[in-house]
Amino acid sequence: MAVRPWQEIAADKKKEQESRIPVEWKISSSALPPPDTIDLRPFAEKSGILSANELEITSDKYDATSLASAIAAGKYSSEEVTIAFCKRAAVAQQLTNCLTEICFLDAIEAAKKLDVHFKETGETTGPLHGIPMTLKECFHVKGYDASDGYISRCFDPSTYDSYLVKILRSAGALIIAKTNNPQTMLVAESHNNVFGRTLNPVVSHLTCGGSSGGEGSVQAFRGSALGIGTDVGGSIRIPAAANGIYGFKPSFGLLPLLAYANSNWLGMNTGIPAVCGPIGHSVRDLTLLMRVVRDQKPWLVDPAVMPHVFEAGIVSRKPVVGIIRSNGLTLHPPILRGISEAATKLKAQGFEVKEFQPPFTFTQVREISEQLFTIDGLSYAREQFEASGEPPVPSVLDIGFWDIPRKTPEEQWSWNAKKLAQQKQMVDAWQEAGIDVVLCPAGAHTAVEPGKWTNDLYTVWVNALDLPAVIIPYGVADPEKDVITEGVEFVSKADEENWKMYEPEKMAGAPIALQIVGQRLTDEQLLEDVKAIEDALKM
Repeated sequence: MAVRPWQEIAADKKKEQESRIPVEWKISSSALPPPDTIDLRPFAEKSGILSANELEITSDKYDATSLASAIAAGKYSSEEVTIAFCKRAAVAQQLTNCLTEICFLDAIEAAKKLDVHFKETGETTGPLHGIPMTLKECFHVKGYDASDGYISRCFDPSTYDSYLVKILRSAGALIIAKTNNPQTMLVAESHNNVFGRTLNPVVSHLTCGGSSGGEGSVQAFRGSALGIGTDVGGSIRIPAAANGIYGFKPSFGLLPLLAYANSNWLGMNTGIPAVCGPIGHSVRDLTLLMRVVRDQKPWLVDPAVMPHVFEAGIVSRKPVVGIIRSNGLTLHPPILRGISEAATKLKAQGFEVKEFQPPFTFTQVREISEQLFTIDGLSYAREQFEASGEPPVPSVLDIGFWDIPRKTPEEQWSWNAKKLAQQKQMVDAWQEAGIDVVLCPAGAHTAVEPGKWTNDLYTVWVNALDLPAVIIPYGVADPEKDVITEGVEFVSKADEENWKMYEPEKMAGAPIALQIVGQRLTDEQLLEDVKAIEDALKM
């Protein structure tokens, strides 16, 4: 049987997407923002699609935690909350192209059932009762595709929910949509031939990041109360940083990935495991998601999940903070200002702050990680491309993995041995420094032009060492404050190329983020420490 041209399949997929947005939620051409609009978020209100009540429900007045409380108190019904977020997500999709599979109508019907239960019993079905959620494309939602952005996997609906999706539904969550990711999942961008490129709603001419970029975009637009992404090299943290929201990359073994829609060979072990984690609107939302899932004892179902690790208990404290100001790539002025101001503020609030430099460069970590990510020579992606005839998008080629050859078993073992040596070096250095957490950048820069975030060394070191990390927003780039520094001495050609990307006016308004990293398996305590740090930074 002849294979249809991939462009036809992509076009049909986009038609299917559009058909799942009710006509009354579509923005008229006259109401669309001008092409040069930078901040797209105000158009949630300007579109006229949401009522005043719906705008309030989806506004920053609520995070998922407080919204769940409002629903449980009877202030809002699950149906009205779900419709509000579906409408806002629909607007977000039309402006930023952040969604993949649209589940609005199913979510609204499920919300009605929750309302019946609440009316009959006076009780919620769980801690996420009535909370509209979005998920990265790589999770199975029964009845919807899980293409991961591959043409070859379109129009093949999932016949089951991923295990994590089942847990969320049992807690009362409502899945309103899945969100965009890049081809191969190994890119800090969100662009593929199926769904196209996702925009950053805060600074629309700059990247939304990746690989959970659609999730970052819809959260920044507040088209979802809470989301789930995945992270193997920075894929939760880069979009959180680029879009000015919160994200958590847990240690491996904390949350279940059982029966998720893998974007690579199932069973392939690179030595750097992928994890899933929450993306949302507050630190307490990140903690809420973790506790909801862990309370279901997922280790009794998913053998990769460890018991008792997130249940060891926490202490309220001012953690000793190690500061990494630069490592491998020179920080752009907005990022350096954010790190420096945070360090100064924490000291003023009584925190012990120490300068900390790892026993290796992050460049050395990335040299190892890029070899481990490509142990198969990207054979899975190549096979999918061959099946459909689609080409790799530019960002897949530009990140530098495409031409790295596959490894023999002996080569794999050698690269993993190098990674294990770095893990041991970091454990020793951390203890010698006497620190509790590390505060560092999530990238050398804020969001940059689409396709230009090609170096993940400020995030991938966390994955290679299997550490938990949280992203919190901390201001925006300001050309008056963040002037170009003269006389910078570069450590490499990559460092010089990174510096050339900084354009103060172009980056104006781009979110600045802080990355706070804990020791392996200290996830529960890390979230408590981040709360203490953020509270201090807000004073």
